[in-house]
Amino acid sequence: MLSFLGSSQRCCDGFTRREMLHVGGLAALGLTLPAILGKAACASGSPAPGRGRARACILIYLFGGPSQLDTFDMKPDAPAHFRGEFRPIATSVPGIQICEHLPRLAAQADKYCLIRSMTHEHPRHGWGLYYMLTGQRHNRPDLDAPPTPDDHPGIGALVTRLKARRRDAPTAVTLPRWNRFLDLPNDYAGEKAGFLGSAFDPWLVKSLGTGQTFEPEGLSLPLDVPVGRLSERRGLLDAVNRRVASWGERGEAHDAMHAQAYRLISSPAVRRAFDLGREPGTLRDRYGRHPFGQGLLQARRLIEAGTTLVQVNWHNDGSDVKSPFWDTHKDNFNTLKHQLLPPADIGISALLEDLHARGLLESTLVLVMGEFGRTPRIGQVVMNGATDSRGRDHWPHAYTVLAAGAGLRGGMVHGASDEHAAHVRADGVTPPDLHATVLHLLGIDPGATISDRQGRPHSASAGRVVLGLL
Repeated sequence: MLSFLGSSQRCCDGFTRREMLHVGGLAALGLTLPAILGKAACASGSPAPGRGRARACILIYLFGGPSQLDTFDMKPDAPAHFRGEFRPIATSVPGIQICEHLPRLAAQADKYCLIRSMTHEHPRHGWGLYYMLTGQRHNRPDLDAPPTPDDHPGIGALVTRLKARRRDAPTAVTLPRWNRFLDLPNDYAGEKAGFLGSAFDPWLVKSLGTGQTFEPEGLSLPLDVPVGRLSERRGLLDAVNRRVASWGERGEAHDAMHAQAYRLISSPAVRRAFDLGREPGTLRDRYGRHPFGQGLLQARRLIEAGTTLVQVNWHNDGSDVKSPFWDTHKDNFNTLKHQLLPPADIGISALLEDLHARGLLESTLVLVMGEFGRTPRIGQVVMNGATDSRGRDHWPHAYTVLAAGAGLRGGMVHGASDEHAAHVRADGVTPPDLHATVLHLLGIDPGATISDRQGRPHSASAGRVVLGLL
């Protein structure tokens, strides 16, 4: 319990000094949430006809850059030093093959499209991540660029800014971490709100313990503070907010922010969404009892509760810092076979199966992506001299994104790479194009205007909607 010492001095507004300190003490109850909730409700208007097939989006980000040749765009007829060690297997769709270590996803191929013609020009992690998530080229192409207030907003921030939010659910959530390498001090630019302001940052939900349970920062009540006690303090907060609202527009925004903070902290629906124990043990097993699988299950529960966009980033898997996550500079094939592909196959296939069984896949866009692919030639050095003879370096010129749901055509391949998966041969798709397509499906006009901190106008997206996917 918080105690405030000192005499009871009444301020000119009619509140005692102690009462004002008690309102400040609401920070202990999770009500310091400007970066989570935003300062006011915001929407850009109703979607135009033909848009808005997706009520929600689950964006699965495989940080580091997964190899296209060893997952979804295999080249079995290429020389061994290109095709690698893995063999393709047939999927549920005749004519489409994927990696032998993705058997569960192979059985779900009728539900997704493989965009094998993703392409851009820069082989750096920070630049590629920024481009994929903002749809804009990075003006600071250095490897370790941290977020700044002048960045273009990421997709979650744009959705928060341009999509009407539901009353008791956060609009955009990222879990279980921002993307960064474990030996670097900063997160990468591209995932937060940038020039829109931190009020539009996605809500970060971290994993707890073994990484199989999740809790939003700032939302939990201290154990000794029951909801009833919170309600008593809410009365005092309301009185203060009425006074703050009298200060004008900024006060009204302050009041709206705290009102929604209270709704979230006291919302049974939000609390239930984070209780994975409500799911049957067999379903939790189907997703995989590992942080990635349980994160995908948490994402499904959040969209059911009303969240519009959930980004599931690859978890802290304890990788070697010289070849971490999907950045397989060293021992590419053993790392994929034993550490990366099994949980990805189990978790993503379970998500698609579960969404379909619940009737949610038709209204939920699912994307699986990284910042680029890997070099066609094994051991080829492009960016990192630590790439060994069994590794693959960065390669942005041709890579694959998996897309499903929300009116996308399942059981198909869009575009094509050449015989070595080195360059796009047909129907190239750039990160801005994918970005524009996501906004379009969510009912947001890619040409909608947003303003930076200097009041300069920008389009929400610089790309074109890829109609061939719809």
